[in-house]
Amino acid sequence: MGRDKCTHQRNKDIFLETDKIVDDLFYFKDMLSVGESRLSRVVTQNLLSLLILPLLLPLLKLGENKGSYNISAVTSLYIVSRLLQVVGGKHLINGVAGLLLYHYMALCQRDAIATNGDIAGSIGDASPLLHSLNDINIKVSDHEAEGEKEININYLLQHLNVQTSSNSHFDGSPKDDNVYIERFGIFAYLFSDNHSISLASLFLLLTLAENKDLEHFPASLLGMSQSQGLMNNCESAFLKVDGSILVGLMPQILKTLLKVLACQPPVSPPMQWHTGWFLRKLLQCQGNKLTDDNIHLFNTSYEQSRECLQKELDGCWFDHIPDTIGHEWGSCKKALELQFHVKDPLFTLELEICQQAIDGNFNSCFAWERMVDAVKVFILHLQLKALIFMGCLLEKPSLESPSDSDLGKTYSRDISSASFGSEVSLGSGIPCRIAFSYAGVRDIYLVALARGISGKLILAEKHPFRSQRGIVIAIAPLAGLSPRIDEDHPTWLHLQIREFEPNFVKAKGSESKVSTPPADGRWTLGFHSAKACETARLLILEETCKQRSSVESMLAPLLREDYLVNVLDRQGD
Repeated sequence: MGRDKCTHQRNKDIFLETDKIVDDLFYFKDMLSVGESRLSRVVTQNLLSLLILPLLLPLLKLGENKGSYNISAVTSLYIVSRLLQVVGGKHLINGVAGLLLYHYMALCQRDAIATNGDIAGSIGDASPLLHSLNDINIKVSDHEAEGEKEININYLLQHLNVQTSSNSHFDGSPKDDNVYIERFGIFAYLFSDNHSISLASLFLLLTLAENKDLEHFPASLLGMSQSQGLMNNCESAFLKVDGSILVGLMPQILKTLLKVLACQPPVSPPMQWHTGWFLRKLLQCQGNKLTDDNIHLFNTSYEQSRECLQKELDGCWFDHIPDTIGHEWGSCKKALELQFHVKDPLFTLELEICQQAIDGNFNSCFAWERMVDAVKVFILHLQLKALIFMGCLLEKPSLESPSDSDLGKTYSRDISSASFGSEVSLGSGIPCRIAFSYAGVRDIYLVALARGISGKLILAEKHPFRSQRGIVIAIAPLAGLSPRIDEDHPTWLHLQIREFEPNFVKAKGSESKVSTPPADGRWTLGFHSAKACETARLLILEETCKQRSSVESMLAPLLREDYLVNVLDRQGD
């Protein structure tokens, strides 16, 4: 629990710090909104020189600048993405694009001139954007003067260009070019083994590609067609444009995202949901489809998610799986459909600390979180499967309860509606004893019954005037009891009782975690013989098995391989 509390506090600290950053960014935006050209020029130049450059230059492998803030790559990518979202502006947008894509723009210019003698026939003219960087200076270390000196950013970028491109070219399609691109600058981070860095890099590239102020040349280089509106046929700006880096790299990008979903041990559900958001955005674009290898990778990930959910049918919260699916379905669909302009890149920072090691902990609260996580991941994969093979997301399924025509007896209704202090039929109740710290030893009856997907264990005292009736003194959910006979006392039956109330978490939201969950309850019942104790244990297991079978029957259509086929058949009716 110490780790969970620490994570909660770190999340809180991140929210506070990022709120301060965003407040400052809106202050800069207000300054630029005044409309005073000289003020706007000074603010923009300072944002580029004093903030953006020190953050981005280390990502471009320019380690000689002493002005770097020495912060993580994920944090740098977050700040730049948020700045472009909040402040924006043509000069900032294209300044960042020029920094990130300088090398590729220079290569395109050089190859176009070498091929045609000028830039005619290339995807655009980078000259205006490259020249615009002449206005940006940065302080770097001056070892001779033992201090700092100002150098124009174009000088540094040209120095980098000479070092890395003497024997390279780029036309957006050959495999060798793609391999080269993957190893350089922002694209090296895009294909990083660190999932947070990879998603943060992709988000920054999307932020640029989606922006209407991006110049035609870098927009075409990224893959955005300015002849079509952003919302025309595709929610993303990654459209097929000849010479686009991202079009050439799209199979690798999709594979990188799928690897996040399929990796073992699995990453957290929030990271998988964000990864799914990227996949949906890219797969909705014209011509973006999964290769056979990528489909195989997705199918592997899908099977893993289904197996994890099936394992939860043997857990202590199997009775809540149907309700959890209904609760999380809408949340997952909403997360996948979230529009780009309202998505906060803060998620890239949260992903760094959201992993929780809960396996092996038998507390019912942690078991609840594990079950919910399994449901979230399976719903995501089912939605992505529909998107890949049907081209759309699914509406919430109608999970039908198994017929209870054979369960409509008065006894069943009597037990299923029982509450503390109410009267119930003792029926096939088994007499036993229990000791309460506040009421001493009491003679009671154990009654266990499953009806459909619900099940209860009831302890009832015999009614003083009605021999076949009892007064309920305690109720526990049937699921999770794990009945166990004491090794040294064969007439004692130990039961584990779920004390955690999941409705509390649901009310606070699907992402809530309980920092201090209650300890599970323990009941020990005493029977007059070992045979009676074994009979009670078998009764609890039998009724639990009935309850589990009802849940399995309800979920069976959703877990079948042909679920999507059945959905299509119902739509055609």
